[in-house]
Amino acid sequence: MHRFRHLMVGLARTKANWESDAELLRYVAMVARLGTATKVRFVHCVPGGQGDLSTGDIEPIMADMKAQVERSFLNVPETVEREYIVHQGPPVDHLLHEAAEHEIELLFLGHRRVHKARWALTRRVVMKSPCSVWLVPDGSAALLQRILVPIDFSEPSADAIRVAVSLARLSGIPECTALHAYFNPAVSTYDEYDSVLLGKEQRAFEKFMEKIDSQGIFVHPIFEECVDASHSIVRAAKAQDSDLIVMATKGRSRAAAVLLGSVTEAAILATPTPLLAVKHSGSHMRLLEALFDRRFRKRSDLRTD
Repeated sequence: MHRFRHLMVGLARTKANWESDAELLRYVAMVARLGTATKVRFVHCVPGGQGDLSTGDIEPIMADMKAQVERSFLNVPETVEREYIVHQGPPVDHLLHEAAEHEIELLFLGHRRVHKARWALTRRVVMKSPCSVWLVPDGSAALLQRILVPIDFSEPSADAIRVAVSLARLSGIPECTALHAYFNPAVSTYDEYDSVLLGKEQRAFEKFMEKIDSQGIFVHPIFEECVDASHSIVRAAKAQDSDLIVMATKGRSRAAAVLLGSVTEAAILATPTPLLAVKHSGSHMRLLEALFDRRFRKRSDLRTD
């Protein structure tokens, strides 16, 4: 969690999403109060096709954004800087541009699973983002008490455990739950098979945790045989009454670490629980060349401190 100092929040600012933005701001304020954030950038993208915005158009939008933040982004220390940015055009491009140029470490997005356009935007941002992304579905309470971490004993999932225990420590939570959902390829089994398999999983988990500093947080493992890992994650989150899922994303290589793992992608679509998609430590991509094409180099940013 110590790595999440520079935060960014994407605001929709439409009548249909006004309360969703307020919920998102209250949620981000809860995270900012944990004490690691030093700066928060609030970003809104005005749709294109309406003519270029003038300074006179921007000023009331900025004033409205500040007022919206002041109403909902509450009890956050004044030492945490706030910055307000307005762009015009495709929101995905601008969010990725901001994340890469300003080395954002954690991006917050409201998540409306039933809205296909919002789901498509969310998927693209999480897939391509150079930083971790925290998705906050509509109706999520600004609360952090029970954290679920799906693991597969890989280094990315070890990194997710590290983030989860840091969050737990900062939030005063004594434990979090690690879920290993596995597929049993055996066609037939014998009566004692399950206990043998469970013993192997337990030993694998203990070995996995040896290299992780749990910061005094007890990590409770649960093992579940499954056909679809994402379905198991959603069921476990509901059964555990989890209010956050912390998941690793995976790439096919170090150079492709921005690619979204299929299980994470499916979980994003299926779960009503807030989900933190952790980009693997050390794989923060140098995306400037890819993102800053001529469109961005020629376009002036509209922002204020």
